[in-house]
Amino acid sequence: MRMAAGNSGTRRALILMAAALSGACSGPGAENTRSVEVSTRAVATGKVLFATCAACHGSDAQGRIGVGPRIASESYLAAASDSFLLHTIREGRAGTTMVAWKDRFDDGQIEALVAYLRSLHDVEPADLDESPLRGDVANGEEIFRSICSGCHGRAGAGYQETANGTGIGRRAFLDSVSDGFIRYVVAHGKTQTAMRGFSEQSKTAVANLSQQEIDDTIAYLRESSW
Repeated sequence: MRMAAGNSGTRRALILMAAALSGACSGPGAENTRSVEVSTRAVATGKVLFATCAACHGSDAQGRIGVGPRIASESYLAAASDSFLLHTIREGRAGTTMVAWKDRFDDGQIEALVAYLRSLHDVEPADLDESPLRGDVANGEEIFRSICSGCHGRAGAGYQETANGTGIGRRAFLDSVSDGFIRYVVAHGKTQTAMRGFSEQSKTAVANLSQQEIDDTIAYLRESSW
């Protein structure tokens, strides 16, 4: 079996292994925990504040194709930790229309936004596989170009390249999510969107990918991020 090409893949595997041994996170989405209180008051406040976000993400966070991705998705909200959501709202996503809101909203308001998003789907945190990534970059590139690029673009730029897929190739995104998050979304899909699950067990997948093939694809994305 071919393993990750180049030194960067080996470096990342070693970093992730060290993080796993020390209990550290590999990014804002690595620990799938809930820290934000989803109270009636917080949800109501967050719903009012979300009017600012609706221009891109649509009312009730159902998304606007070509503008902003859907957030009201059971599988997405199950995989996304509170720290990931808080970080994304605060810092934005470089190279996209998602600007940083930390100068507009204070911490309490940002937490209220997360509480509102959580209220859209009452789902338990997904059990994410955060084992060290060991992927074949070359095979991952083949999989990405033949399966994923049709929606996400050849460079993974999403809406800037295609009309129906989000950007997943930017470093700003990949540095904010853990391998476990990506593994889960690829395997289970993003409900209420065109992103179906690609697990070996899925009966409706465009393609059935093994866990190794999913890891290969993640390794390629991390290797080629921009």
